[in-house]
Amino acid sequence: MKKIIITTSVLFFASCAPTISNFNSYQKQPISKTAFMPDPEVIEGIRPTKVVVFNLDENDIQIAKQASLGSAVTANIENALTKDRLAKLVDRKSASKLEKEIALAEMNKTGSYKGPEIADYAISGTISNASFTKKYSSGGIYPNKDGSMTRVPPKFTYIGDVSGNIKIYELPSMSVVENFEFSGKKSRVENVQSDNNVSIGGLVEFGGQQAKGIDRDDNLVRKAGEEAISDLSVDIKNFFARRGFILERRSLKSKSIFKINLGSSDGIAQGDKFEITGQYETENALTGKNEVERRIIAEGAVSDKIDPQTSWVIIDDNQAIENIRIGDSVKFKYKKSFFNKIGKLAAGAMD
Repeated sequence: MKKIIITTSVLFFASCAPTISNFNSYQKQPISKTAFMPDPEVIEGIRPTKVVVFNLDENDIQIAKQASLGSAVTANIENALTKDRLAKLVDRKSASKLEKEIALAEMNKTGSYKGPEIADYAISGTISNASFTKKYSSGGIYPNKDGSMTRVPPKFTYIGDVSGNIKIYELPSMSVVENFEFSGKKSRVENVQSDNNVSIGGLVEFGGQQAKGIDRDDNLVRKAGEEAISDLSVDIKNFFARRGFILERRSLKSKSIFKINLGSSDGIAQGDKFEITGQYETENALTGKNEVERRIIAEGAVSDKIDPQTSWVIIDDNQAIENIRIGDSVKFKYKKSFFNKIGKLAAGAMD
């Protein structure tokens, strides 16, 4: 039954992927420009966000050192950034001075980076806990309804548990702009058999010595770290999410679609969700001074019409369409996928 439910869900989500029928029949429509047009360099996306990720501090935790957990988790963070092309990674070896200045800033609670401009952001962090435990279950013999017996063999359950935190620094100010905590757990089961025991009919065993199991599993600990960053990756990706801009509007009868300056070369894919934000000049009722206010105008999703540099998007709320202008900001929103949630539930059931 579970397999049928999951399969049905997959088909349902696939059928909801946004598509544009009769694309060539849509006609270009006049659309006003925002008063706060972005710089041409920003519109063209000339300069990608540059990020350096430093190896996480293992805090002299023996299990973390044995598993090389700091470097493994660092690689998981880098993978989260590069998978959707959200940032250009900077070689951490070329940023050794920056790493030292971040450590000093952490100690002094102040400071700024005065070295060469190598990145827009730096990510650093620590492992606060890494553990490996095992649990023994002696198993047993259980009767079935038909009068037969079922033997459940003894087993060991091994558990890797990891937690820590990462900080995102904005450069050159070295201000901490985001602080994330992470935790992850992985387990595996191993059936065992007592040494030198005597078995009767494959059901009753006696004598011998109980198996001891293993006392170390570096790979399981690293997988717990990978699980932790997998859970955190949506938060990391949303911080560095691609920002684009509205370029054009086309309409067919009562339907409208919009062109944005992000495409497949930016990692954009059909079904990706986003928010459109506009800037408006308002008067402060207390001071009488003009201020710039940001408002979320609409939400939508990327259609099947995607080129390397641009794509066409569909807006969820038709009433919001008339408020959208050329130059309004488009920021993508990442959510934990259906399959990630299923995987998390399955992992929890294993614990």
